[in-house]
Amino acid sequence: MNAVPTRRARRLIVSGVAGLAAVTLAGCASSSGGGGGDAGGPLVLYTWAASEGDQAQWADFISGAKAEDPDLDISVEGPSFSDYWTKVKTRLSGSNPPCLLTTQAARAQELGDLLMPLDDLIEESGFDTDEIDASMLAGMTVDGTIRAIPYDAEPIVLFYNVEAFQAAGLELPGAEYTRDQFISDAKALTDGDKKGLALAPGIFIPNAWSLADGVPAVTEDGELDLTNPDFVEQMQSFFDLVAVDQVAKAPEAADGSEVSQQAFTSGAVPMLIEGPWMYGSFAEAADFTLGVTIVPSTSGSAAAMTAGSGFGIAANCERPEEAFAAIEALTSLSVQEKQAEARGIVPARIEALPAWAEGKTEGAADVVEALLSDATPQRTTPTWNQVETLMTQYGVQGYRGELTAEEIMETIQNSVAG
Repeated sequence: MNAVPTRRARRLIVSGVAGLAAVTLAGCASSSGGGGGDAGGPLVLYTWAASEGDQAQWADFISGAKAEDPDLDISVEGPSFSDYWTKVKTRLSGSNPPCLLTTQAARAQELGDLLMPLDDLIEESGFDTDEIDASMLAGMTVDGTIRAIPYDAEPIVLFYNVEAFQAAGLELPGAEYTRDQFISDAKALTDGDKKGLALAPGIFIPNAWSLADGVPAVTEDGELDLTNPDFVEQMQSFFDLVAVDQVAKAPEAADGSEVSQQAFTSGAVPMLIEGPWMYGSFAEAADFTLGVTIVPSTSGSAAAMTAGSGFGIAANCERPEEAFAAIEALTSLSVQEKQAEARGIVPARIEALPAWAEGKTEGAADVVEALLSDATPQRTTPTWNQVETLMTQYGVQGYRGELTAEEIMETIQNSVAG
């Protein structure tokens, strides 16, 4: 089980597939020409493209990019999101490999050898990286070089039920929120079996909790660092929300993220830590006012773990200048504004952030902006799937107080490293 694709798959809210005609969906063994070498043919974008939601998203991206560059010619091919990370390696070794690829910041290290360093193309084109969220650019950097240009920058947030807070006489949290206050609020919102916070299994949300205090699970050099005492302390404090503070129920290892999400949107549980890409889905499903605040930190200051994706160029692409021009159009301000308005993604272009604020509750955009001012990308390793699987397995025992965070982190670190 991999929480990254599971969460990503639920991000896409299908808003119709009008405009799909703008995209040529090529076969997986594409012979469309020009994907990697032949001049004159379309540039092939290899990405997660199996579902209607994915296809509609890429159609929107490409139609927006063509408004910037009418001569742009891009076709799309690719498997499901979960299959993409293995099949992209095979696809690039086949005939007529694609030039354009997508990656997540969390997976950039894993795909590093497949992605062309973009620094020279950035300099030659005059592309201004200062206009792009710095945390996402850091996440797309491998061995000191930028490998993809991000199109979104999603700081993990705490969603809450405004009416539940008001009914309990609690002050609504905004762009500052201490852990002490959060636990106090969660206890006030907990009544027996009805808990204040919903949890999902895995390491994605605990990692966001830890990074809110500036403590990563992976070093800047890309080494797994789960047994770092500071990280262990963060994990223990997260387990203690169940085992000690009793403000949440221990998730089951078999639970998908939809279990905690449905508990929140149904009104059964008034708080949930998730990505802001879920705002639209939550607002549609819930019959209460949706509040947004930071993942609580010890100091109360906003600091975020960001997750996001972007466009890169295959290392064996023979048309890199054309490919980078396409990336410039695909990540342009107008495209990102449209994506933010239509699909609710938090854009990687700083100037496009006001477009995400449209239709959100008061203060939500202020929270996201505060988080992005001190953000760290979700940094992972090529063995992260194993980390996720083992945390899903053993984390339940941590929540129940049967194992300590130190025991669990040591087990995971040794299992993955061995």
